[in-house]
Amino acid sequence: MSPDDRDGMLRYDELTSRVYTETRMPAGTRDLILALGWVTLRDPRRHNPAEGIWVRTRDVLNADNKRMWQLVADDVPRYDSELHDKSPMGCQAPMVRAKRLCGRSTMHGFSERDPATGWLRYWGFCNRPRCREYMAPIWERAKDSRKRAPEPIPNAGGLLPLFFSWNWESKYSKAMELIKYRSTWEPPTYGLSADEWPSVPGAEPVKAFPKLRLATSGGDVVVAKESGPTLVTANAAQASAARSNLLAELRRTQFSVVNLPRQTSPSKGDQVT
Repeated sequence: MSPDDRDGMLRYDELTSRVYTETRMPAGTRDLILALGWVTLRDPRRHNPAEGIWVRTRDVLNADNKRMWQLVADDVPRYDSELHDKSPMGCQAPMVRAKRLCGRSTMHGFSERDPATGWLRYWGFCNRPRCREYMAPIWERAKDSRKRAPEPIPNAGGLLPLFFSWNWESKYSKAMELIKYRSTWEPPTYGLSADEWPSVPGAEPVKAFPKLRLATSGGDVVVAKESGPTLVTANAAQASAARSNLLAELRRTQFSVVNLPRQTSPSKGDQVT
């Protein structure tokens, strides 16, 4: 086994461990990341410059271009109100004596934006006088909540940038247009990577794991002269990248420069078939 093979094997093991400890990972995104990691680090055909990373990954997954773009569209950074809203069914006014909500069929329904997260909260109330009385101040508060609330913090997607460096903004935009038929998607101001998003009040902060890095220069993947990969934090990786003078060992013309401790990703497959 060559040093390059050993290095790729260790890096792939680290990548796999990172993927399976990521609690936010849907099955489709997990499969795509593992396939990209395999093609980049372990695939016996990875040294063939004639095969693009995206095309080879598509073959490994036994998928067509439409399925590949579907996987990208599923990871678009976004706020999905259905993922967090746990409002009970029925009237949400509290009972006077019982320690529960009214629960009757709703006659008045509306939504309110959280002033801290921008997330939606759905309210519903029945036609009882006391329930409508309880509803009145909430309704007044909710009417202007959209003007006061910030842009919603994303709660879905944004996982592919944790592992691979690519021009994700343009790829996400294209995936939304091709798969979701939406050409108006805008990247969230909070960032494309899920690790960049603010913590939601009351939610358990997600632990940021160290990431692996494959740096590139002029389209060539370059790896350090060492027996195995080194797990580094983002800050340490950036400082190390600025100091290191790495030598090219493997030609991969599909990649762009990596500034974060992630794997690199492909740049082909722009057509849906």
